[in-house]
Formats: sequence, structure tokens, C-alpha cells
Amino acid sequence: MQLELLVPRGWSHPSKVFFGEWYMRIGYKVTSTGSIEDLYPEPAPHLATTCDFIIYRKGLTLEDGSARR
Repeated sequence: MQLELLVPRGWSHPSKVFFGEWYMRIGYKVTSTGSIEDLYPEPAPHLATTCDFIIYRKGLTLEDGSARR
């Protein structure tokens, strides 16, 4: 499972910090951080501030190899 969190570059927004910490608590791991211009160039100029994406991923199986329900 993958989540992408759009975060402002150069400053932090309280709700973005909250969600990033929450995703980590429920087992997601940061796999990469990317520039919105690189990943989604068309909407980038329309944002109120420059932003990055933090990509979080989590497997869909349990530690014993069984599928999550």
C-alpha cells in the first residue's frame, strides 16, 4: 500500500506533521521524498507554495506471511 503526503517545502504545516507521524505509527515507512515538479509537473505551478511528496509504503501481509484482513 502506498500513501503520498504533499508537504510544503521549507516549512511545516501542523496537519502534515500529524499525518506523517500517524502513518509511521500504523506501520508505514518513508520510501522516498520527491519534488512535485518531478512527479506531477502540470499542477505544480498552481499550488500556493512549493511542495514535495513524501512517499510512505506498507506491506499488505502480516509478519507471519498471512494476508491482512
